[in-house]
Amino acid sequence: MRALQILAGPEALTRIRAEGWQPDLFSHLGAAAGGAKWIMLAGLDKLLFGGWLARRSTPLIAVGASIGAWRLACAAQRDPLAALNRFTRAYVDEQFYQRGDGRIEVSREAQRILAALLGETGADEIPQHPWLRLNIVAARGLAGIDGSGSRREKLALARAAFANTRSRQALGRHLARTVIHAGDTPVALQDDGFATHVLRLTADNVAAALTATAAIPGIIDGIASFPGAPAGYHLDGGLIDYHMDLPLAEPAGLMLLPHFSDRITTGWLDQFLPWRRPRHLARTVVLAPTAELVASLPARRIPNRKDFMRYAGRDAERVAHWHAALAASEAMAGDYADWLAAGAPATRIAPLR
Repeated sequence: MRALQILAGPEALTRIRAEGWQPDLFSHLGAAAGGAKWIMLAGLDKLLFGGWLARRSTPLIAVGASIGAWRLACAAQRDPLAALNRFTRAYVDEQFYQRGDGRIEVSREAQRILAALLGETGADEIPQHPWLRLNIVAARGLAGIDGSGSRREKLALARAAFANTRSRQALGRHLARTVIHAGDTPVALQDDGFATHVLRLTADNVAAALTATAAIPGIIDGIASFPGAPAGYHLDGGLIDYHMDLPLAEPAGLMLLPHFSDRITTGWLDQFLPWRRPRHLARTVVLAPTAELVASLPARRIPNRKDFMRYAGRDAERVAHWHAALAASEAMAGDYADWLAAGAPATRIAPLR
């Protein structure tokens, strides 16, 4: 059974066939939102962040939202494997809730996990990484999206969801994009209907940026005021950029996207719109689990944040399911390593649709 599938957009596949598979082929690294689904990528992250990508000779522009940005924050530390291990332990083995827990408790747990991820030195190391340029994407609420949890905000969120059924551009009247970036310049994006404001990532705002990008509305508290950004409540970046279907401008290299699925959804709200298709995948390469690997997991699916409700009162069963996914992620890493050892033949790569 193969554990890993490798999928490439048409431009990416042409370049790989011409130039071969090597780290400097990629100018961008993407990391999707998706809550507990990230567990399926833990083993592959260790191989990529801890070794293979470090062989590159040029800077790498890393772009992530929500939990994806947290994964990249591990990659951007001096010892990415230690950071990933701290993150995995805090998220998988130490995250528990009691019946009746809500926004206060979940927000508190998120801060505990973030502190473990950063450790004692992560906030200083991330903005100064020698070759990985982290770009953290957050959404800034407009038109009444203010983090209050009030009836007014719920109506504002409903209006945003309705606007998104018309077009992504219409959603841009309800949400704006904030990119908090390491290095001298942020990721370059073409105009896609969302006002985009950029801020420099510093040791002083790393924690706030990572808090903002993971702030699921009504579940985790966001950032009410972000120094240097226009006024507005900052929340989950996945609302705009869910699976990194990004309108990338220069540089014109490829984007590597280790992903928990072979399906790419542009914004979080787009998952409910079967007619909304991704538009910017020509230069993207996806590394994802195979259907056979997913079918081998407990309940034949990867973890997700609904597991906290699904396994309520049965935490040991949930943790066992999540550890099975961690083991499967190691199988993905092993499959990738075997493919590299065989010369990374392009015949293994399938078209990304």
